[in-house]
Amino acid sequence: MMRLVYAGRTFLAGQDVVTLLLEYSAALARARTADNVQLRTVDPDGTVEEISLVIGAGIPILGETSHAVGPGPANGGAIEYMRGELERLHSVDPAG
Repeated sequence: MMRLVYAGRTFLAGQDVVTLLLEYSAALARARTADNVQLRTVDPDGTVEEISLVIGAGIPILGETSHAVGPGPANGGAIEYMRGELERLHSVDPAG
Protein backbone atom coordinates (compact mmCIF):
# COMPACT_ATOMS: atom_id res chain seq x y z
CA MET A 1 0.00 0.00 0.00
CA MET A 2 0.98 3.63 -0.41
CA ARG A 3 0.20 6.73 1.60
CA LEU A 4 -1.92 9.31 -0.17
CA VAL A 5 -1.66 12.82 1.28
CA TYR A 6 -4.38 15.24 0.21
CA ALA A 7 -5.79 18.36 1.88
CA GLY A 8 -3.77 17.76 5.03
CA ARG A 9 -5.09 14.22 5.52
CA THR A 10 -3.33 10.92 5.00
CA PHE A 11 -4.96 7.81 3.59
CA LEU A 12 -3.69 4.38 2.59
CA ALA A 13 -4.54 2.85 -0.78
CA GLY A 14 -3.11 0.31 -3.18
CA GLN A 15 0.03 1.28 -5.05
CA ASP A 16 -1.68 0.75 -8.41
CA VAL A 17 -4.48 3.23 -7.75
CA VAL A 18 -2.22 5.86 -6.14
CA THR A 19 0.27 5.70 -9.02
CA LEU A 20 -2.53 5.99 -11.57
CA LEU A 21 -4.12 8.86 -9.63
CA LEU A 22 -0.86 10.81 -9.77
CA GLU A 23 -0.50 10.13 -13.50
CA TYR A 24 -4.10 11.21 -14.13
CA SER A 25 -3.67 14.35 -12.02
CA ALA A 26 -0.57 15.32 -14.02
CA ALA A 27 -2.41 14.74 -17.32
CA LEU A 28 -5.31 16.90 -16.13
CA ALA A 29 -2.87 19.64 -15.13
CA ARG A 30 -1.29 19.57 -18.60
CA ALA A 31 -4.78 19.81 -20.13
CA ARG A 32 -5.64 22.68 -17.73
CA THR A 33 -8.70 20.96 -16.40
CA ALA A 34 -9.77 19.06 -13.28
CA ASP A 35 -11.89 16.08 -12.28
CA ASN A 36 -13.45 14.49 -9.23
CA VAL A 37 -12.34 10.92 -8.47
CA GLN A 38 -13.81 8.59 -5.85
CA LEU A 39 -11.51 6.09 -4.15
CA ARG A 40 -11.73 3.51 -1.41
CA THR A 41 -8.97 4.10 1.11
CA VAL A 42 -7.93 3.01 4.56
CA ASP A 43 -7.95 5.72 7.23
CA PRO A 44 -4.99 5.73 9.66
CA ASP A 45 -7.24 4.01 12.23
CA GLY A 46 -7.87 1.10 9.82
CA THR A 47 -11.37 2.09 8.65
CA VAL A 48 -12.13 1.57 4.95
CA GLU A 49 -13.81 4.68 3.61
CA GLU A 50 -14.91 6.26 0.36
CA ILE A 51 -13.28 9.59 -0.43
CA SER A 52 -13.76 12.08 -3.26
CA LEU A 53 -10.75 14.01 -4.53
CA VAL A 54 -10.71 16.94 -6.90
CA ILE A 55 -7.52 16.58 -8.93
CA GLY A 56 -5.86 18.75 -11.55
CA ALA A 57 -3.69 21.84 -11.94
CA GLY A 58 -2.67 23.56 -8.72
CA ILE A 59 -4.09 20.89 -6.42
CA PRO A 60 -1.29 19.32 -4.37
CA ILE A 61 -1.38 15.57 -3.95
CA LEU A 62 1.38 13.28 -2.71
CA GLY A 63 1.89 9.55 -2.95
CA GLU A 64 4.60 7.92 -0.87
CA THR A 65 5.61 4.43 0.13
CA SER A 66 4.39 3.03 3.40
CA HIS A 67 5.19 0.03 5.54
CA ALA A 68 1.55 -1.08 5.51
CA VAL A 69 1.10 -4.62 4.25
CA GLY A 70 -1.58 -5.70 1.82
CA PRO A 71 -3.03 -4.66 -1.51
CA GLY A 72 -5.37 -2.00 -0.13
CA PRO A 73 -9.11 -1.74 -0.73
CA ALA A 74 -10.53 -2.67 -4.12
CA ASN A 75 -10.57 0.25 -6.54
CA GLY A 76 -11.30 -1.49 -9.85
CA GLY A 77 -13.96 1.04 -10.84
CA ALA A 78 -11.72 4.03 -10.14
CA ILE A 79 -8.81 2.43 -12.00
CA GLU A 80 -10.98 1.67 -15.02
CA TYR A 81 -12.38 5.23 -14.99
CA MET A 82 -8.95 6.91 -14.76
CA ARG A 83 -7.44 4.67 -17.48
CA GLY A 84 -10.33 5.56 -19.79
CA GLU A 85 -9.95 9.26 -19.06
CA LEU A 86 -6.19 9.08 -19.62
CA GLU A 87 -6.79 7.44 -23.01
CA ARG A 88 -9.28 10.18 -23.86
CA LEU A 89 -6.85 12.93 -22.83
CA HIS A 90 -4.02 11.34 -24.82
CA SER A 91 -6.23 11.07 -27.92
CA VAL A 92 -7.03 14.79 -27.67
CA ASP A 93 -3.34 15.68 -27.13
CA PRO A 94 -1.14 12.84 -28.43
CA ALA A 95 1.96 14.64 -27.06
CA GLY A 96 0.50 14.39 -23.52
